[in-house]
This record gives sequence, C-alpha cells and structure tokens, in this order.
Amino acid sequence: MPDTKNGRERKGRNKRTQRREELYEAEVDALDDDEDLPPFEPTRDRPFLADELPDAE
Repeated sequence: MPDTKNGRERKGRNKRTQRREELYEAEVDALDDDEDLPPFEPTRDRPFLADELPDAE
C-alpha cells in the first residue's frame, strides 16, 4: 500500500483518539481506586504532613 499524506494524517488521528481513550480509562480507574481508600482525617497523633514542614525563609 503506498504511503500517502492523507493516510499518515488519518493514522495519527486514530492513534491520538486511542491514546485519549486510554488516558480517560486510566483516570476513571484511578478515581475508582480512591474510593477504596479509607477516609483520611487528621488527628493529634496523625497530623497533615504540611504541618510538620519547617517555615520557608
């Protein structure tokens, strides 16, 4: 099959669409994984990490 500019452009669009779909699926999977995590609520014995950082000068 001869290589044509139109064919290369179409292949590029298809690949871009395929990659976009893969990213959307990965994002949805990551959101679903977050729902499985226990809720994080800081307590006195488990504060936010940012509370432990030194002040920037």
